[in-house]
Amino acid sequence: MRRGGLLVAALVVAAPGAVLPGCLWSFGEEEGQSRICAAPVGGNEHCVSSGEGPARAWNQAAARGTLPIEMWAERPEGMTLDTLVTSPGDMARWLVDMDRALGYVRDEQRSAESYKASMEGRLRNLLASARIQQKELLAEEPIDAVGGFEAALVAKANSEKAPLVAEIAADKLSMGAVQGVLDEVTLDVGPLSAAYAALAADFTAYRKTESGEMDTYTKLAAKASMATVTELDAIEAVILEAAHDASAGPQEMVLRAMKLSAEITQFEVTSQEVLAPHVDFMVTHATQSPDMTSSAQRSIHAMLGYVDRRVRRSDRAAMSLLLGITMRRQALVLLDESQDVRAQVAEAKIAKAEATFQESAEAQVLAFEKAPPLGVKLWIPYLAKRYDEVTALLQMRPLCELPSSSWREAGCTAMRPHFKAAATYRATTLPGLVQTGLSTMKAQGVGGALLDAAAAKLAAGDVKGAAVLHDAALRGAEGT
Repeated sequence: MRRGGLLVAALVVAAPGAVLPGCLWSFGEEEGQSRICAAPVGGNEHCVSSGEGPARAWNQAAARGTLPIEMWAERPEGMTLDTLVTSPGDMARWLVDMDRALGYVRDEQRSAESYKASMEGRLRNLLASARIQQKELLAEEPIDAVGGFEAALVAKANSEKAPLVAEIAADKLSMGAVQGVLDEVTLDVGPLSAAYAALAADFTAYRKTESGEMDTYTKLAAKASMATVTELDAIEAVILEAAHDASAGPQEMVLRAMKLSAEITQFEVTSQEVLAPHVDFMVTHATQSPDMTSSAQRSIHAMLGYVDRRVRRSDRAAMSLLLGITMRRQALVLLDESQDVRAQVAEAKIAKAEATFQESAEAQVLAFEKAPPLGVKLWIPYLAKRYDEVTALLQMRPLCELPSSSWREAGCTAMRPHFKAAATYRATTLPGLVQTGLSTMKAQGVGGALLDAAAAKLAAGDVKGAAVLHDAALRGAEGT
């Protein structure tokens, strides 16, 4: 089996036989060498020969941009993916260069932001792309070398007028070949099982830290709510550090999980490839093809999903705390000011809120007064967005029923004359427009099942659902 030469092909998959573009090539690159690349935030990519080392690529990127700097390794210029996959030596050198690039960021530059960017950048994207390529490999028809040998053996026996002997010989050869493949598959799955067990243990330990992570944010929130202005900076720094640890901490585990998923998928590819010539024989003899990967893949994908959701949850909590600290700092600073200053600030905020609300109110009124867009062929209006606009205007009615001295009054004054018309429009006019559109499209022979579904929703009182289906049918009729 050639699993060792294929299993990390996922790391660089773009398309079979294609060369990944994107680096500013260095002169003097030796043929056959990988390239180590670096890219600053919003800057160009800078690639050097692996013999020049990651420091040079880093320095070129640092001279033309700012941190974080992402680093990775590319396969040699001109080398196709197929060539890399079938060459164990080239594959091993490429992996070493990838480790050198990541190790340089982590150990030499000690830049956590750059290390996180490197693991979340091209390397992660290439790993994710690997699954698509590997599914294509599964669909490829392998060369049946053993089957060809069996056919030759049968032909030879037939030529000697001994077909029964030939069949027995072929069965013996097939049984030996299948057993050899199964033995090899069992042997090869051992290291993957050990890697999966280690990953599962690390994930279990990581999951147990979730409550502590949330407790940390809760305690920081309580502390910040009691802090003085001079204490807020230190609390803010602790929050940033906690958020960084919560985000960067599991990234190495995520990288391991994605690499293991790629290795397991490639193991399945190569296992099925070798077993493929014997499928008919195994079916004849009631032998099942072993499934040693699907449950592990489902588990790994569940781990990755949990980590992603947890990191996003942690980021939202940290951002909310930081926003709260900013607001508390402003409030504490304002408390130290004179009564006149506080009054001026309050007036300014009220004026800003009043202007913002009035602007929003006038925009809603304008949207209501504007006619809905028409289809260019049937001249039927699109109504789903129109329903949302009218509903948004009516949702403001409880706030503006009676005049008041509130900062909302200017905006309410603009909206108040239109509430009754909007209510009538949504209750009567809009359903009528939907019904007319459905009838017109049906008469034109367009819309099909969508028209029946829309009519059913309209009859049930679901005007919004009917409008959505009405517009879907209209877009189909218009060809948009």
